[in-house]
Amino acid sequence: MNISVHEACHSLEAPGALLRRRGGSPDGLVAYVRALLGDQMPADLEAFYREGVEAVGDFRAILPKWNERPEWRREGMLRALLPVQAVPIFSDGAGSLYGLDLSSGAAGPAVYFFDHEDLFERPRWAAGSSLGRFLLLLGQQDQSLEDGRTPGWEREIDPDIDKCPRAPPMWRAG
Repeated sequence: MNISVHEACHSLEAPGALLRRRGGSPDGLVAYVRALLGDQMPADLEAFYREGVEAVGDFRAILPKWNERPEWRREGMLRALLPVQAVPIFSDGAGSLYGLDLSSGAAGPAVYFFDHEDLFERPRWAAGSSLGRFLLLLGQQDQSLEDGRTPGWEREIDPDIDKCPRAPPMWRAG
């Protein structure tokens, strides 16, 4: 069973792991990104923008800068992963990106880690089988390090993470 972006955000908000941006309607942002993507916006990406996520733990969300005045619009990092059919959704804080897959067609898009050292040429490893599950995993990153969890702990939250088609999970990526 999949978890929706809304459910994941609600789950992360209760313990204070999720920070939301203040103000503004997401309608213009959604229409703007939809136009940039050629009207092929995954439902999970739209839900993510509508939730107003600014950060999960120490990880900052990547949102295009949008304003009703066209001269104030900036795509920012949005185009960074388009050549590899993904949309950046989070930064790792060190130059690499987490991106939502755009190549999955009708299937629910997975989230992948794109390393800046690879110049974002390909996904390095699968970070979540869906955006909802990825958000829950992201919310557990710091705790997993503190707990010294063994590689593959992610399967407890995302049992389908090793089925992502474009890259293996981190513990198998080498």
